Amino acid sequence: MKTFPFIYNEPKEFLKFLQPKDWANFFLGEINPRFSVTAIKAKVVAVKEETADTKTIVLKPNWLWKGFQSGQHVPVTVEIAGRRITRFYSLSSHPSDSNLQITVKRQKGGLVSNFINQNIKKGDILELGEASGDFVFSKEIPKQLLFLAGGSGITPIHSLLKDLEKSNYTGKVTLLYFVRSYEDIILKSSLEKIKSNVKWLNIVYVFSDVPKEGYESGFLTKEILEKYNPDLKSTSVYVCGPSPMQTKALSLLEGVKVKSELFLLPSQNVSNVKKEGTVDVFLTLSHKTIQVKGEKSLLEELEEQGIYPQSGCRMGICHTCVCKKQTGSVTDLSNGEVSELGEENIQICVTRAESSLELEL
Repeated sequence: MKTFPFIYNEPKEFLKFLQPKDWANFFLGEINPRFSVTAIKAKVVAVKEETADTKTIVLKPNWLWKGFQSGQHVPVTVEIAGRRITRFYSLSSHPSDSNLQITVKRQKGGLVSNFINQNIKKGDILELGEASGDFVFSKEIPKQLLFLAGGSGITPIHSLLKDLEKSNYTGKVTLLYFVRSYEDIILKSSLEKIKSNVKWLNIVYVFSDVPKEGYESGFLTKEILEKYNPDLKSTSVYVCGPSPMQTKALSLLEGVKVKSELFLLPSQNVSNVKKEGTVDVFLTLSHKTIQVKGEKSLLEELEEQGIYPQSGCRMGICHTCVCKKQTGSVTDLSNGEVSELGEENIQICVTRAESSLELEL
């Protein structure tokens, strides 16, 4: 708890200390960790193991939660080694469920995904933001749907399937789910339960690494698309999975109505480059000058020097890390474009320094 400031040089500092919302949050938190007047806090009511490297976290949010649409994602904030870190996860539950669900797969080098899988337990409190995203159904749901899921990309699609189930959908749906092996199928029991409850769903598991008798194997191809959904021109397609799978899907589905959800930058744009020397980055709000190599994103290079700006998704989706570039040139890692030298807002998680910079940080 803060100590009372008997003497302040500036009256505004004293007034800043007496923020009623901060005090209310403190006292409410002492009564119940979920209580807050400003933050969406959610209690972990269950942790379910889906696969060896994936867990479903069941959450009960406080009264500030405004709900979501099937297919949307939510910012989740955890504290790791004294740092508050936010990542975005798709909601795998349905809006009408009594509790929320996020299903988190460990990612190689993924700080938050590994922390959640290793440490989060029943009774813990997580902080959420508001749900967002347009990987959702339109008002009029198409009569023929094809879902292409890869790995943990099944999570928003699972929510969409539950939405169809609860709305008494009468069309036709095919799910092609690409995973490494049978043991890597995420949310399998729930998917099979949905399938058993409806007549319109066909689920096809495709194993890329470990073939299994009676199942498809390999990767996404034109042949497998046409085998299970020959009438692609009359089908609405939803794609969620790793970048290579999505790139392949979009090339195969040219001229078809496709909606995609990508939580990774295209690999060709984020590969590190090797540069000689460094460039200066002047942080105008903190009056610091640091040197970066311009080989990684600005966010990564700042963090390597102990500077932790606000950030969220780290892939150009949430815009939490937006700051003003006052001078200098950067490369946008999402499309490879090099900026002009003048003032503009940039997302530091998906930009790389090309010259000396002044940033409003």
